[in-house]
Amino acid sequence: MGTVTNMSFQELAKSQTVIAKVIENSIVAQKVGHAYIFSGDYEPYLIETAQLFAKSLFCESPDGVEPCGSCRNCRRMDSGNLVDYMEVEPDGASIKKEQVQQLLSDLSLRGAEGDRQIYVIHQAHKMTPQAANSLLKFFEEPGVGKLAILVTTQPQLLLPTIRSRAQHLVFRPIDRERLVETLVADVQCTSDLARLALETYPKFEDAREALHNDWFVQAYGLVVQLVEVLTKRPQELLLFAQEKWLGHFKGRNELRVGLELFGNWLEQALHFKVRTDYVPELFTKEQALYTAFVKDRPVHKIVHAIESVHEAIRRLEANVNPQLTFERLTFDLQKG
Repeated sequence: MGTVTNMSFQELAKSQTVIAKVIENSIVAQKVGHAYIFSGDYEPYLIETAQLFAKSLFCESPDGVEPCGSCRNCRRMDSGNLVDYMEVEPDGASIKKEQVQQLLSDLSLRGAEGDRQIYVIHQAHKMTPQAANSLLKFFEEPGVGKLAILVTTQPQLLLPTIRSRAQHLVFRPIDRERLVETLVADVQCTSDLARLALETYPKFEDAREALHNDWFVQAYGLVVQLVEVLTKRPQELLLFAQEKWLGHFKGRNELRVGLELFGNWLEQALHFKVRTDYVPELFTKEQALYTAFVKDRPVHKIVHAIESVHEAIRRLEANVNPQLTFERLTFDLQKG
């Protein structure tokens, strides 16, 4: 578990009035359920809210429902050292049965700190069916003081039996432009780069860190170069991959970022192709390149390219060699 947010209920209520009121009422009335689903369009905000909920419940000297921020439990949560608070994230492409079983084992062994245990599952829709079924058994007999918060941007992918046993709180869409403005002011970058970082990295802090790094700016340029080669000189794709792309995107994680950036370009290009009035929201300065890219390229070829990128990401997650993965993608794009 990393560092915990310092969001307050007052801040939460500004954009999520109903959510804030529901959580506050459950804490005040001491009627906190055993399982919640937090769903919305921006996962970092859902996680921050889950952490705030947990922090309030663990706090030794709350001001109403607001955590004090200075008691032993608040400090432990801030530093990621509160043993009765756990977070589970996907291991590669999914949350596996072994991860959930480990969590349940930890829950049964811990509890020495007090009478409450809380766990947050990130991207809960990525649980394998086996993992979800393991969790479901626990939902049926959760035990006293245990609280599960499942965070997801795709609640429809959760098992119906999971959904039926949890209280579902649906968050209003987050104002991304405010996040973009915050990054632009903090990092002194363009709004285009800020939007791309928010699309590419699942956590706001990771997006901020990426924008502080020249590597991400160079990655942006390489994606534009990749599209130029694909548009004007597709026969040179493999040469470009070997001479430039793979020298920058060296490892599995770096290549994944490159593929997600390229996937973002392709999805924007698809909108640009099918809607005459569409103005791209990412790579906004590359209007001429969008026009050239879609000009003689039918919709089904753009869709095929998007599917090929998704398949390349899946291959990376299955631990296929990054260089082979990208070379296979260049072949698929040329065949296209």
